[in-house]
Amino acid sequence: MDTNQRVATWDRSRVTGPGASALKYDILTALLSMASREQGARARLALRLSLLITARFNWRSATFAVGQREMARMWNVTERTAKREIAAMRAIGWVSVSSPAARGRVAQYRLELGRLMGDTETHWSAIGPDYNARMSGHSEPVQESTTNVVPLSVPPTTAPPDDGSTWSKAATDLHRNDPATFNAWLSNLVPIEGRDHQIVLAAPSKFIADYVDTHFKARLLAAVSHHDRSIRELRIVAP
Repeated sequence: MDTNQRVATWDRSRVTGPGASALKYDILTALLSMASREQGARARLALRLSLLITARFNWRSATFAVGQREMARMWNVTERTAKREIAAMRAIGWVSVSSPAARGRVAQYRLELGRLMGDTETHWSAIGPDYNARMSGHSEPVQESTTNVVPLSVPPTTAPPDDGSTWSKAATDLHRNDPATFNAWLSNLVPIEGRDHQIVLAAPSKFIADYVDTHFKARLLAAVSHHDRSIRELRIVAP
C-alpha cells in the first residue's frame, strides 16, 4: 500500500466504535514520536495537539471542543499564541473546524487523520517494526529484532477468569465488547469489600485509578449493575 492509499484509508478511518481505543493510542504515538524526533514548529504543534487529544478529545463524537483561553492555560502561553497555534494546525491540515465558536460556546474541532498520519509516517519505523508494519498496512509477520532491546509486554488477549462473582461476569462482558481497552486499563482492577449497593475496585496505581474513574466509570457501573441490579455506586481506589 503506497502513501496515497494509506492517506485515503486514514481519511476514511473512524475514531469511534470498535477498535477506537487502539486507534487513539496509535495517533498519540505517531504525534509524540514526531515531537521527540523533530525540532521547530511541527514538533511543538505535535506536542500541543497530543495534549489537546489526551485532555479534551471526545472519542464518541470524534471531536474536541476547547476555547483559546483554556488552550493558553494548558500550553502555558498567551491567548494570542494559542489562537496562532490552533490556526497553524488548521493551516497544515491536522485539524478542521467541525462547529465554529458562537456566543457561549467554544469551537469544536475534528482530527484530519489522513494528513496527520501522512505527516508522521517518516517516524513510524523508529517506534518499532510492529507499529510500522501495522500503520503501513503490511500483513507479513514482523521479523524478530536481533537487538538487545526488550520489547514492551503485550497485554493478555484471553478472557478474564470467571469465578462466578459479579465483577468477573462484568469483566467478561467488558473484555468481549472492547478487549483492547480492557487489557490496557481494566484487566488489573481487583474488587474489594464495599458497602451496600456499592462495589469498590482497586487499581494498581493512582494514575490508572484516576484515568479509569474519569473515562470508564460509567461503563464499569453499567456492566456491574447488569449482573447485580442492587449495585448503584462504583468507586475506583488506589494503594
